[in-house]
Amino acid sequence: MNPWELPRERIEELVREHGTPIYIVSREKIRRNFRRLDRALPAVKFYYAVKANPCPEILQTLHREGCGFDVASQGEILAAVAAGANPRTDLLFADTVKDPKQIGYAHGIGLDDFTYDNASEITQIARLAPGVNVHLRLIVSNEGSVANLSHKFGAPPQQAVELLTAARDAGLVPRGISFHVGSQCLEVERYCEALKLTREVFDRAAEAGIPLESVDIGGGFPVVYENEPIDLEAMCTRIRECFEEYFGRYIRENACRLVAEPGRAIVGDAVILVSKVISESVRDGRNWLYFDDGIYGSFLEVLLYHMRYPLRGETDGPQTPYVLAGPTCDSIDVFSRDATGGIETVTLPEMHLDDLLVAGAMGAYTFSESTRFNGFEPPKFVFID
Repeated sequence: MNPWELPRERIEELVREHGTPIYIVSREKIRRNFRRLDRALPAVKFYYAVKANPCPEILQTLHREGCGFDVASQGEILAAVAAGANPRTDLLFADTVKDPKQIGYAHGIGLDDFTYDNASEITQIARLAPGVNVHLRLIVSNEGSVANLSHKFGAPPQQAVELLTAARDAGLVPRGISFHVGSQCLEVERYCEALKLTREVFDRAAEAGIPLESVDIGGGFPVVYENEPIDLEAMCTRIRECFEEYFGRYIRENACRLVAEPGRAIVGDAVILVSKVISESVRDGRNWLYFDDGIYGSFLEVLLYHMRYPLRGETDGPQTPYVLAGPTCDSIDVFSRDATGGIETVTLPEMHLDDLLVAGAMGAYTFSESTRFNGFEPPKFVFID
């Protein structure tokens, strides 16, 4: 079930048992989300982006579904392997800026698929993981996405053949092209534009004597937080149509596989956060509520990307405007912010000490981005199925 739909009595029961703050998680919702993507893109091999949420039980659930893992560090590799993943068949080392010690570790346990976007990364991989398969990541448009990842990652398409040739000459095996349209992508045409660009690179690589066999479309699949007009099935249908349009010849010759690295779309709405009011005040005429979780915990994306999570107070009081803040001794620890990052009020039922706040769609980039600032630990995971 969707944990957002849990009745108040059940949430209060879980709080009495486990305290706050807690993440309440539905394994069944995670399974349904994965299967929904798998049905919508049946030709795709999925590698869950461990960075979205590395909770061991979540990784185990996805491994049992047959999902692979997109990893970006030795820590994520260890977490995926502990969940049952086979390093050679189930893992992609998809970060393009890798610590060389971690490249050597990954190669040593059998991981055989690395992503790169520059010449120095070729040098590092060739030194420490000779002969492995590699994907070249391209810069593509991230317009319409919450987080623009092309600011830091991706090679210019005009350099693609040069970088593929350099990888081959260094003893690596260029396997394919990858791209990422940005996190929480709301415009499916970004995928289609990137696929068209990738086909052009495939053709130029073939002319240079480098046949490629894999297209990795990254992640970016979105989740509903407020009222975003998201139709995931329609989105996947359009991606499938574009892949068939641009790679039809390769598909007919059974010479190309499609890979994706979803994270948010699998775990985002499978988790809620329950936090408790630990203090309250009036400042400059505005009511403030302070909770046992905040910006340095589960709400960092409010500050980074102006994310707006669905919120509800588990009380029946009159509607009241509040500024919502976390428990740390830093004044940026305020998670009621507008689209520009400014502090704003949120209207909730009247709340006081010990009352509970429920935040929905808290599965992705919450726990994984939480800090230990001031000695606060991240919320505990509680599974309801």
